[in-house]
Amino acid sequence: MVSAPEWLRRVPVAMPARDAIPISDSLALRGPLRRTTVVRIVVGALLLLLTAFAVWRAAALNPKPLPFLERRTTTIVVLDQSKSVYVGAYRRIASLLKALVAANAPVGVVVFSDTAYEMMPPGTHATALAPLVRFYTKARPGETNLDPLTSYPSSPWQDVFSGGTKISAGIDLARAAVHRDHVRRATIVLVSDLETAGEDEPNLAQSLLLGTHDRTIDMKVLPLFPILDDLQFFRKFLPASAFIKPSQLHTGTANATQFRLLVASPWPLVVVGALLLLALAVNEISCARVLVVRPREAAS
Repeated sequence: MVSAPEWLRRVPVAMPARDAIPISDSLALRGPLRRTTVVRIVVGALLLLLTAFAVWRAAALNPKPLPFLERRTTTIVVLDQSKSVYVGAYRRIASLLKALVAANAPVGVVVFSDTAYEMMPPGTHATALAPLVRFYTKARPGETNLDPLTSYPSSPWQDVFSGGTKISAGIDLARAAVHRDHVRRATIVLVSDLETAGEDEPNLAQSLLLGTHDRTIDMKVLPLFPILDDLQFFRKFLPASAFIKPSQLHTGTANATQFRLLVASPWPLVVVGALLLLALAVNEISCARVLVVRPREAAS
């Protein structure tokens, strides 16, 4: 008879403290008992590793929904509502809103002209932006309540904001909302023609400096057909990578589709879950208790 290895002999035997079956040849079962104990330890460790890996993969499922956004970021849209925004820019605004809605990333919205107003707080689901898209989409035939100057649907705030523009007010309110709600990582996306009042330029310069030096905030700009002088003003404070190209808005829809497919079919997590179930099955089969069938009573 082949004896068990030395390391296997040192493994403590997992024997029940009670409800045991007294047998005369228990010494012959020491080898199988040690092997069973080793199998239990190995399978138990494998179960713990697979469980930890599955939890890690589930927490790491945060793909990049849009090419100009960082991972795990809350997007604060700072939207220019001043009269200087050209109607031709509406399509670009609608493209941004649609891309964010498709990605369904956490957002916030600040609208401004000469004053700023927080329309949606940080952390709002991007699907809440869907009702805003219609105000930047050309009206269908027969649609009523249109703006006679633009032929677009009239927005509820078009008479609230004046023709003046103070971009600094929108940026400052967005930063204040980020810190108020303790957002760990935020991206402020300024959507504007970049034209601001002359007296606002010193405040705007300070707002841009504070935004670029804020570790919790990443500044982005979606220009709405600005004039060269206004664009050059922003280029003094922001790098070229901070300016969103119109082509990135169109590719964002495809990336958002990939985002949804990845979330709907997280293959790494599925594989780990299958291995976890397999390990559980091996544990149940290999480490199950031995069932002793009671002998039938002799027929009377």
